[in-house]
Amino acid sequence: MAENGHENGTNGATAEKRKAENGENGDNRNGVAKREKLEGGTLLFSGATDWKQVGRKGGDLVKSANTQWSPVRLEALKDINIVSVNKGSSSAFCMAIADDGHVYAWGRNEAGQLGLGDSKDRFVPTLVTDITGYDVVEVATGKSHCLFLTSCGKVLAAGSNEQGQCGQGRKTGSLETPKLVVHDGADITSVACGADFSVLLDTEGKVWTFGHPENGTLGHNDDGKFMQKANKVEFRCEYSPLQVKVWLEKDTKAKEVTPHPVPNIKKISCGPNHTVAVDENKKVYSWGFGGYGRLGHSETADELVPRLIKYLDGKNRGLRDVFCGASFNLGLSEIPGMVNMWGIYTPQKEANMYPKAIQDLSGWNVRSIACNTKGWMAAADDAVIACMPSPCSGELGTGEKKKSSAQPCIVDTLEGCYVLRLGAGPAHSLYIVRNQTDAEKTRLNKFEVIDQSDME
Repeated sequence: MAENGHENGTNGATAEKRKAENGENGDNRNGVAKREKLEGGTLLFSGATDWKQVGRKGGDLVKSANTQWSPVRLEALKDINIVSVNKGSSSAFCMAIADDGHVYAWGRNEAGQLGLGDSKDRFVPTLVTDITGYDVVEVATGKSHCLFLTSCGKVLAAGSNEQGQCGQGRKTGSLETPKLVVHDGADITSVACGADFSVLLDTEGKVWTFGHPENGTLGHNDDGKFMQKANKVEFRCEYSPLQVKVWLEKDTKAKEVTPHPVPNIKKISCGPNHTVAVDENKKVYSWGFGGYGRLGHSETADELVPRLIKYLDGKNRGLRDVFCGASFNLGLSEIPGMVNMWGIYTPQKEANMYPKAIQDLSGWNVRSIACNTKGWMAAADDAVIACMPSPCSGELGTGEKKKSSAQPCIVDTLEGCYVLRLGAGPAHSLYIVRNQTDAEKTRLNKFEVIDQSDME
C-alpha cells in the first residue's frame, strides 16, 4: 500500500507532524492540503422541519405549520460562521460545518446518524461533541448514515452500519457516536454517500467503496446478490473500504469493451444508488443503477464497474465538477457558463438519456449546486436559481405564494444576498450567505429567526 504516492512534495510523516503542530491544514500535499480556508457565512434554512414525516408517504408536510416556506435563520446558528453543509440528496437531516471545524447536526436520527450519542430526532442544530477534537472539512450523508472527513485525511462514520456503510470491518449495530472508518490506504480527500453505501477518494486519486452492493453501486463488478434460502435474495455487503480497480469504456453497438488504466479521480458524487466521478483530465465515469438514464450512457442498464460517459469525452466536453440528485445529475462543464443535466427529475418528466445543457443556466457563472430528490438549486452571480417540481414543502424557498416551480426560477426571497454555497435534502434547502459588509449584515437581519427547541 505504501507506494509513496505523495507526488507533490513533502513526505507523509513530516507533513502529518507539521499539520499537527500547525493545527490547521499546514501542509501542501496534493489533496488534504489544497483546501484553502472556505469563506464562512450565515446559514439560512427553508423547508419541512417535521423530520419524522420527510420523504414518507402521506401529505401532512404541506399542511404543517412547522414548514418554512421562505428562508429563515436558525437561533442556534445565527452567530456562528458556517463554511459548509452536508452533501447528500436523500438525507432527511442536516449537518453544518462551522469555520472552526466543528459540526452541528439536526433532523431525523433514527439510526444515530447525527453522531450525538442517541437516536432522538433534533429540531435544533446541536454540536457533535464527540468529534470536536477534529477539524472537519467535509460531511457526506446517506439515508441513515454519515461520514465526516477531517483535515488530516481520516474519516469518521455514524449511523446505520447494517449494510457495512460505516466501514467498520464487520456488521455492527448503529453507531450513535462517530467511529473511525477502518482504512489503511493514503489520506482521504473527499467523501460521498449513496443511500446505503459510501465512497472515499484518496490523495492518489484512488476510489474506495463499501456498503450495500445492489445494482453495482460499489463498482466491484458484482451486484452482490445471492440466494440464501427459499428464494430469498440476500446481498454480500462490503464492510471495509475496497478499491475500485476496473475502469472501462464500452461501445454497446459494436459490443466492445476497452479497459482504461485506473484514472486519477478528483471529484466524486453519489445519488441514492449511483456514483459519478470526474478525473484529472475532466473525463467522467459513472456506475451503479441505470434507471432513467442517470448514468448518461443513453441506456438504462446497470453498470457494475465505472464506465466512461462517452458524451463527456472529447475536447471541451469534460466536467469540472458533478452533483448527483436522486435519479439525475448536474455537471459543471469545463466551458464556463454551461451546466449539463442527465437522468430524470420526476417520473412525469422526460428523461435525458445522455448529458444535455440546461438552457436556463447558460451564461450564468455558477459557483455552487445542490440537488435533492427531484430538483436542483444553483448559486450563480448574484442570484439563486432553483427548479423544484411539485409537490414541495418549502425547499424551493420562494415563500407561500410560489410553492413549487417545474421551470427554473430565481429565488427572489434571497434578493440582495450573496449565497456562497448550497445544500439540499428531500424536503429542505440550506443556504450559506456572505455576511462580511454592513449591508450584508443588515440584509440578513431581515430574515426571521426560528427556534424550535419547544418541539424536542
